[in-house]
Amino acid sequence: MTPPAVIKETVLPADKTVVKKQKIANGHGKASAAAADSQAAVTVLNDENVNTPDARIYEYVSACNPDMPPIPALAHPPELHASGPTRVIAFDLSAHMGVDYEATSPNLLAAYVRVLRGESIETQACATSQAFYVIRGQGKSTSTEHSLQVTYKEGDLFVMPHAAGPILHEAEEDLALYWVTDAPLLKYLGVAPNVKTFEPTVFRKDVLVAHVTEKNTKTLTPTLWSLLNLLPRHTHQPPHRYCPPLPPSHPATSCLCGLRLIDRPAHRFLPRRHNSVALDLAVRAAPHGVYTLMGPELGEDGWVKDPIRLDWATGGSFVTPPGWWHSHHNDSEEDAWVLPMQDAGLYTHMRSLDIRFSKANKWPRIE
Repeated sequence: MTPPAVIKETVLPADKTVVKKQKIANGHGKASAAAADSQAAVTVLNDENVNTPDARIYEYVSACNPDMPPIPALAHPPELHASGPTRVIAFDLSAHMGVDYEATSPNLLAAYVRVLRGESIETQACATSQAFYVIRGQGKSTSTEHSLQVTYKEGDLFVMPHAAGPILHEAEEDLALYWVTDAPLLKYLGVAPNVKTFEPTVFRKDVLVAHVTEKNTKTLTPTLWSLLNLLPRHTHQPPHRYCPPLPPSHPATSCLCGLRLIDRPAHRFLPRRHNSVALDLAVRAAPHGVYTLMGPELGEDGWVKDPIRLDWATGGSFVTPPGWWHSHHNDSEEDAWVLPMQDAGLYTHMRSLDIRFSKANKWPRIE
């Protein structure tokens, strides 16, 4: 048996000791492979009275809930992808949240991808999950890394696992995509993915619409959760189902979350809140009368207190902050559809989604 390599330590003053790894010959006179990396200097702290500069200690009660910039309730209007050159238009709220990388929420980044007919553009993200919803147009996307090309048209949705290389999007007619990734989460952690946790998956519009009544649906990817949500005319506050934790054997991406709403004129449903952030895409809405009311508190009547109102615009998106109570409303003569993208896949795995529903027993007068 080859004797183990020996690392020789040179001791310097206690506050900063440098260890030099030296190649020591083994019993056969050959350098051991374990010590092949030569002269690498490392810092050793071997004095119990010396702390590193970053060692900080805080009193628990005053520090356990740090003062952080809130996640704003803002909209990303559809006019951004309706005109102009081929480009990516990020829904970047990093300045609001105090981070130095693009982000719409702490864990997710949403963007529009606009591609003019006959043109192409590449997108690239250091992310475990990427979701693309076709807002408008027809085209194809190619991932050389995954040896995959997806053709699609309006209303289709496809998801991609991590990829080191770009995805090429080509437009057969003017194209607009809603692109959501978990890149900000990886930026925060300082990591890059190296394992493919699911296979590239395509959901066709016809299949999505045909299965909006499906029960027991799971998460879209390990981090992303979504549902295609119908808000019928003259209805208020569609309910949605809590997605249960996935069993260990589940592939995590076999089904898109979807729940069709009870289609009863003038029926209203109660507000709810959850810890995940929702990046909602208004797939279709009448020009007036479709909106979301949201705020951090409920009033005594069980409805959102002093709510912020965000009106839906077809092809536009908006943020529902985490923990905020919110209710959706459709006072128009047309059915409306919304596609929320959330980081609820992550919260579901952690058993911390904490979805709650208001217990109001009276319907308020909504102007």
